[in-house]
Amino acid sequence: MLTAKLHNGKIVTSVEYDVNLHGTRIFCLDKNCSSPLIFVQGNEGRAAHFKTSGKGDSVHQSSCGFFKPLNMIESITKVKEYQEEGIHNDMKEIVIRLSMSRIDPDRETSAVEREKGSRDPAALKVKNDSLTPQSISSVKGVVKLLTEYEPDILASILINAGGGNKVPLSDIIVNQEDAHEILWNDSTINNVGYFVYGKVANMIKREKVMYINLEGRENPFTIVIFQKYWNDFSYTEKRLVGKSVLVYGHLRKNEYQNKQISEIIIKSDKYLEIFKGKTLD
Repeated sequence: MLTAKLHNGKIVTSVEYDVNLHGTRIFCLDKNCSSPLIFVQGNEGRAAHFKTSGKGDSVHQSSCGFFKPLNMIESITKVKEYQEEGIHNDMKEIVIRLSMSRIDPDRETSAVEREKGSRDPAALKVKNDSLTPQSISSVKGVVKLLTEYEPDILASILINAGGGNKVPLSDIIVNQEDAHEILWNDSTINNVGYFVYGKVANMIKREKVMYINLEGRENPFTIVIFQKYWNDFSYTEKRLVGKSVLVYGHLRKNEYQNKQISEIIIKSDKYLEIFKGKTLD
């Protein structure tokens, strides 16, 4: 853990922690845990961090976000919980740029395309070879982010989606039910794509369009791929049905037979990633 809660309820990071200033009473920030922690000084192989001692009461509870490695859904659920509690308000913001235009097969790229400038000094060092990324340019990159970093770090991340929009992770990574509610309540963030996760129910191929329907409790949610892009989409029904997927795109309303259907249009394999983990309770 790189973040802990002090005895007065305030949040402190391992970088700023000073025993003379903050005292020795430090606890897990998860409200379901609050186990006593110890501070470990950093070295060449690891940043300074907090941990449980593994003895007595200093053990994470099973419902804690630090009890075990989390899958993608468990991770984003905890991040949302921490952000709703305002834990990130006491933490330094980490801004990651969202640059998903690179996956668009219609995009014309320049002969040489590279990241300019040195690494952002705000990038957080977790291990010698592990820094929070400066940008995300793929759906796979989002899954990697959510499964490689602990939820306290993720809760401090803001996504720079362009146009002045800087939003918490949990605002743009949502399940299909939340995506439907955001869309039909007209509360989507302007010109921002969403990452929607769910389990594939079926795949229907028409003459000029393909539909991938997600399982849902109440509201239909469909991934749409037009014929023009079929050559860039290799996923088969056998490979997708019953699998948990994360898909990126812009949300679109569609009313059919008096039903409010939420859609997301994609153009290639790169817009969708299969991952492990349950999508709905």
